[in-house]
Amino acid sequence: MLILDACVGSEKIYQKRNKLLKDCFIGIDIRKGDFSIPKDNHHLSASEIIVKPTILANMKTLPFKDNIFDVIICDPPHLSSVTERYNRYYTSWSKTETISTIYKANIEFNRILKKNGTLILKILPESINRYESLLNNFIFYLPIQTVRPKGCIKSKEAKLAAIWLIGIKKDNI
Repeated sequence: MLILDACVGSEKIYQKRNKLLKDCFIGIDIRKGDFSIPKDNHHLSASEIIVKPTILANMKTLPFKDNIFDVIICDPPHLSSVTERYNRYYTSWSKTETISTIYKANIEFNRILKKNGTLILKILPESINRYESLLNNFIFYLPIQTVRPKGCIKSKEAKLAAIWLIGIKKDNI
């Protein structure tokens, strides 16, 4: 099995990979280095952000042979945020960058994913329609909603945090 994380970042999605999967896993990102944020008046703790992709690469032009990955995980940057701290931690895209990058990634993901491969996509709920239309080589099903627990955010109520979409290549149908 071969797994690609197309936006590995600081690996906050899965923190500690299973040692058995380590040899099967390739993470790419367009940045590499220490982007840690010191604590300040508004944030009581520092945030460690070490980005160490296996390969420094862009999902628009992937340096891989055709049909080699069983799974692609993609947790792309969200639309531009208003806070510098958020942008430094996660990075963000403008609307134009999102459209351009995901449009090209649609072609690349389809090319490198095996016939029966799976695309796992983590996005914000308000972005579902945009991503489904841009990633039109895939059929998405089984949306999984995650919720931020009470206490994680300033609101007293739990808040919808992200949607995980599972996709298969259209040519599998």
